[in-house]
Amino acid sequence: MKICGKIKGIWRLTCDAVLDGLFPQNCVHCEGARQRGGDYLCGLCRKEIVFIGPPYCNCCGAPAELSYDYPTENFACGLCRSKPFAFDQARSLGLYDSGLKKLIHHFKYRPQAGVMREIAPLMRDYFAGLDASWNGFYVSPVPLHFRKMKERTFDQSFLIAREAARILNLPLANGLLRRIRDTDSQAKKNKQDRAKNIKGAFQVDRPDRVAGKNILLVDDVFTTGSTVNEAARVLKRAHADRVHVFTLARV
Repeated sequence: MKICGKIKGIWRLTCDAVLDGLFPQNCVHCEGARQRGGDYLCGLCRKEIVFIGPPYCNCCGAPAELSYDYPTENFACGLCRSKPFAFDQARSLGLYDSGLKKLIHHFKYRPQAGVMREIAPLMRDYFAGLDASWNGFYVSPVPLHFRKMKERTFDQSFLIAREAARILNLPLANGLLRRIRDTDSQAKKNKQDRAKNIKGAFQVDRPDRVAGKNILLVDDVFTTGSTVNEAARVLKRAHADRVHVFTLARV
């Protein structure tokens, strides 16, 4: 079986190389030829992705501003000090800009589930260099409403969560949360309207599956944090212990 799998893998790579030679695809960001890159980004656009590393807010993961001359290891930003989030900690792979932004748009709105082939290596690199431990956590995606799921044919947060669980060697706990309200798009709303729009959108059907668990909540983009905050609030209300957040990008 392993030999058959290797043969299939070699055959797929060979076919992809032939197709790329005959019908070359352009980079989804710069629209130039994909040379020394992946399936969607060229090598140069891949290098332009800005990974978010320390120093950052220990709670929400926001990169430290210049006003913090020497931020301490566990410093909290002004927002988290004045109005703490329901989740305990959030981290994001990179800034919602350039190639990463284009990848996520391709992923969500095209929709192109194959973009995960480009995203997965970025996640592996990020987690390998992350000074954080999620041992004992369960990985859970922020769920889509079934109507949006029907439109897109797949749940991008679930695919990201599944890959995170695989890389981190953690159990995937899909179904801890259910989206019970089909909310309007958050894209063009301000912070206050986002919070109102998402309020009451999630539900825990089986509190016994949540109580006492440490949960790594996974979504695609952290903008104001309203969506993951509401999801974390509902999980905490069902007596989850710690709720951490991971997103691919942060605005």
